[in-house]
Amino acid sequence: MTRKQQFFSILLFFLFVLSSCDIAEKEVEKSIEKHRTESDISLLTDSNRTDTLNLVNDSLIINQNKIVDTAINVNINDIANEFDFVGNLETPSGIVIDWIEKKNSRSLKQGELIMLEYRLSLPDGKIIDGNNRMKMPYLPFVLGYNMQNKGWDEALTFLSIGDLARIKIPAKLAYGKKGLGDLIPPNSENWLFVKVHGVVAASSNSKGVKIWELRSGEQNERKKDAKVKFHMIASTESKANIFNTYASNFPVTYTKGQKNYPEGLRQVLNNAKTGQQLFVVLDPEVAYGTNGYMDLVRSNEKVFYNLKILEVK
Repeated sequence: MTRKQQFFSILLFFLFVLSSCDIAEKEVEKSIEKHRTESDISLLTDSNRTDTLNLVNDSLIINQNKIVDTAINVNINDIANEFDFVGNLETPSGIVIDWIEKKNSRSLKQGELIMLEYRLSLPDGKIIDGNNRMKMPYLPFVLGYNMQNKGWDEALTFLSIGDLARIKIPAKLAYGKKGLGDLIPPNSENWLFVKVHGVVAASSNSKGVKIWELRSGEQNERKKDAKVKFHMIASTESKANIFNTYASNFPVTYTKGQKNYPEGLRQVLNNAKTGQQLFVVLDPEVAYGTNGYMDLVRSNEKVFYNLKILEVK
């Protein structure tokens, strides 16, 4: 068996079809536990799921705080170089995209929640990150809100559902002169190997508040004066991490009627349940409007929130 055949065998083995709504959460967790132990070369399956995914039915589990290193000593360039790339694009900003598979489906759009399988490496081929290291079969990614860096947001707009590509992101659009701790040296080009598995339909989208419920919460009766304790990461199209309670490990609280949060976020928190994990995008009129907020949110700018509801009581 050739190396390429071995690679495809591993890819097919990694195929993970998300569970339907009648499968209990513990079964989903078992599947995630199984797949997190796969090696770094088990990147990207030839999945035919290129339609819109239903997030509630698929029971996606997110656990962004438990990063597990499942790396093996593999150089991803040794694998990728055996492929015949089927397309190439260099953007004016310097991003280079080499397609391994290029589908004729629609392009990804700003503000969509897309499901990605990825490995991130340095140009030397050393893998430094991937969804498998976070015990996640896919990375849920809202396009255009600085969830990773500007290079990801720009590059992914050139991809379509079902595409498999190698993306070379220049340092200026990745982690620049500072790098990222011990993981990414300063002024380093980032190489992203990514498969776009699908687009996730919002759980609700009304009156300027768009919500994806990634994990459902407890169905306990809620008191009128209930206090909500939660973690959040907030960002905009222009700025990452304008608020991040994970960084300080200090969750915040909200009680109905409290005015120091924007209207749209208050609407979400008024209906929050213990254990929920939510992605939320607020339109400007229910966020910070024409005034913006200090130097963090521009005038008429949408705001993205990643919310983890710790407790409602």
